[in-house]
Amino acid sequence: MFLNVLGWVLVATLMVAGFAGCFIPMVPGTPLILAGAFVYEWMVATPGHNLGWGNLIGLTAVVVVSQIVEFVAALVGANRFGASKHGVWGALIGLFVGLFFSLPGILFGPIIGVYLGELYSGKDHNVALRAAWGTLVGNAAGVVARVIAGSAMLLWIYIALNK
Repeated sequence: MFLNVLGWVLVATLMVAGFAGCFIPMVPGTPLILAGAFVYEWMVATPGHNLGWGNLIGLTAVVVVSQIVEFVAALVGANRFGASKHGVWGALIGLFVGLFFSLPGILFGPIIGVYLGELYSGKDHNVALRAAWGTLVGNAAGVVARVIAGSAMLLWIYIALNK
């Protein structure tokens, strides 16, 4: 009884935190949802009312694809708007520094980093600002992709358990 209740609490916590994490950069939303699915399978599932390995493998594939899409979206956004390698490095450094300043730092660190990286490389203010805007657009596209993937995962789990 206690382990069953504990399992449900873990599943609910992981799923809710995972879905919220789909909206917040640097929070692994889809991996948390996947962890919730595995905890459900191992601690809560009963014969005939489980996800099964096929669904768990499919959900894992969604996580891998969503992580790749998110990473590529940020790079494409920055490159499409003219970021140089200095700008990309600036984004990475800005992200790292931003980690020490909570959510605002995580959101704005890469954007400021791209801007400063572009200025460092000798670009003028307008070109640097355009590259920073591209980073923002790319990050926004990554968040949209994460929300879609997280929603799809939760719907998949719901359908698999209610067939």
